[in-house]
Amino acid sequence: MTLGEKIKLLRKEKGLSQYTLEKKSGVNAKLLSKYETGRIIPTADTLKKIAEGLEISADYLIFDNVPKDGLSQLKDLELFEKFKELERMDPEIRIMIKNLIDAVIIKSKVEQAIKSTQEPWETRMRKTLSKLREGAKVFSEEEIMRIVDDAVEAVRLEEHKKAG
Repeated sequence: MTLGEKIKLLRKEKGLSQYTLEKKSGVNAKLLSKYETGRIIPTADTLKKIAEGLEISADYLIFDNVPKDGLSQLKDLELFEKFKELERMDPEIRIMIKNLIDAVIIKSKVEQAIKSTQEPWETRMRKTLSKLREGAKVFSEEEIMRIVDDAVEAVRLEEHKKAG
């Protein structure tokens, strides 16, 4: 999709006329028309104004496969660098890492959901996470998912015991 096509599509998605976008961005409606049809290319400053008027990131207009709110919202630069490194790895490894991240996210959500005061549950989950960290290299994707499933089942059993 061309830059002009993106501008036009976003403007229409937001229900804006060229005149309304002119008021929001300060970019003349006649110029907007020329940008949308690809007759001329906006300057960087103009592109910034259009993006602000559309309430999106200028990155989204310029690059493919970029979220509307920009290239990266990660504030942790070390984590961002690690993700960039992961993108260069084999797809199989990326899938395994994504599943491991999903497992940690699920664990965190489960802990937040139950906010148990019972020490044994927390201790068991910490041991499970510790084992995952220690042996992540030796676990297959299926084993990691089984561990997560076992942890979720343990939570359900604890909740069932509380309720009954």
